[in-house]
Amino acid sequence: MSTNFNNSTPAAPAGFVNVSWQTDGSGNDSAYVPTSATNMTASNVDLTAQTANVTTTTLFTPTASGLFRISAYIVVTTVDGASSTLPSVIISWEDQNNTTSQSLVLTPTNSGNTLTTYQEATGVISAETAVAVTYATSGYASGTPATMQFALHLRIESLT
Repeated sequence: MSTNFNNSTPAAPAGFVNVSWQTDGSGNDSAYVPTSATNMTASNVDLTAQTANVTTTTLFTPTASGLFRISAYIVVTTVDGASSTLPSVIISWEDQNNTTSQSLVLTPTNSGNTLTTYQEATGVISAETAVAVTYATSGYASGTPATMQFALHLRIESLT
């Protein structure tokens, strides 16, 4: 039985790229992902020094319906001299099974005014093709306006 190392057969799933194969003169084969390749799981958010709620922003628009894992991390980076509240993170999408808008809300259980105040979570969503998956924050409060700062990090991965 022989193996066919071909970088176009079978076709890559929607949103993905097949690897490219190369061989040296000694019969060694290797594979690599072309530098021009973009994977649909590359939608990352790394916001720092935030001093207000983040308005609704597109995280990712699926090119095919499917399951996606979203990981979120929010942390206080500068404390307020008086008091502050770390905001909730809201992920919204349209479900591929019933075409209904859904939301996942990450609410910090420790909303204190310290550098140890953070929240993290991972959730799985079933998103509809061509409908944006969005994120926002809600509930930011700073005793001295814009003194408390936070960082928000989001990752999305395809599970299909």
